[in-house]
Amino acid sequence: MDRRHYWTAQLAKAAVDIGVMTFFDGPLVDGEILDRSPRWQALVRTEQTGRAILMGDHVPIEVDGIFLRRIRPTTKSNYEYLVSHAAYSTAHAPHNPDAAPTTAVDFMTLKPF
Repeated sequence: MDRRHYWTAQLAKAAVDIGVMTFFDGPLVDGEILDRSPRWQALVRTEQTGRAILMGDHVPIEVDGIFLRRIRPTTKSNYEYLVSHAAYSTAHAPHNPDAAPTTAVDFMTLKPF
């Protein structure tokens, strides 16, 4: 993948941060790059298929009809941490706020770690 950019963003107000990577290359489907014309795409959270960036170029404002909030640049290591933590939470800790990034975090009902 060529020209990668890493971001943290939110899917809802007061939600957890998610990792977003944008890149300019052929379509990415199930982890493989197809031999097609290059375009700006984004990997949101734990996805393996690139989503089309509808608004913004390397800064993903709207990705396949989903508006991202609080978009901030980050490092590759922080992006990888956010993605791995989201994958773990989805599989093993469904009570963790990272398992449901589209809902706001309610600190009054949050279970301790």
